[in-house]
Amino acid sequence: MTTGGVAAVVAVLLVWAAVGGDGGDQGPAVRAVAEDVSVVPAPSVSPPGEVVPQAATHPVRSADDLELVCGSTYYPTAPKFAGKAVHPIAISARGRLDMDQRSSRTLARVALGGSAVARRAWAPAVTRVQLVACLDLIGGSAKLKDCKSDEAKKPVLPLMVGRYKLTVYEAATRRKVTETTLEGADKACPWVVMTGSDRTVYSQVTDDQLFRVLRKPVIQGASVSVQPKKRS
Repeated sequence: MTTGGVAAVVAVLLVWAAVGGDGGDQGPAVRAVAEDVSVVPAPSVSPPGEVVPQAATHPVRSADDLELVCGSTYYPTAPKFAGKAVHPIAISARGRLDMDQRSSRTLARVALGGSAVARRAWAPAVTRVQLVACLDLIGGSAKLKDCKSDEAKKPVLPLMVGRYKLTVYEAATRRKVTETTLEGADKACPWVVMTGSDRTVYSQVTDDQLFRVLRKPVIQGASVSVQPKKRS
């Protein structure tokens, strides 16, 4: 979504390449769906230097509340990032340059395929979250291939290597715990992508990439295993 009012947002349905999604012969495009969406800029659009953290006037009640930590909000009543591991985390992602829409993300194989302790760490109740990881697309680099679209005026959309900033904050203070940059390792054309003024698709950061970066603040010092089970 573009800032400043109303943007025409087109839902462009994309398909995997017919040969394993590796940029080979592409299958037929799926019909697109379009709609106008009213845009309300979220706090995270503010330049980093202008962000002034503000204490929330209520406790964390939902995943939407936690996503506001990626803007300028913190929750003084949230559990502190202190003591022994594990340190429960929530992940909020923004995958477009022209939209400020965020979505919650769960590392399913880690959260659902491990122990009860792992589930508490990687898929916690919102009231137990100590850390919020904010994953934000910040640009693209090399072109990987074209992804087929059903739009007559734009039959293909370029797939670029996505560059992301991953910042982890303490929910109770919005204190920055760690920050790094990542390049999206998932280089397949997605089934569905929302596009606005930026007619580009970006490679996505995988769950494995996120786990490798986030496991240190989340599980360091844990006395029991919170690793994902090995695939058979």
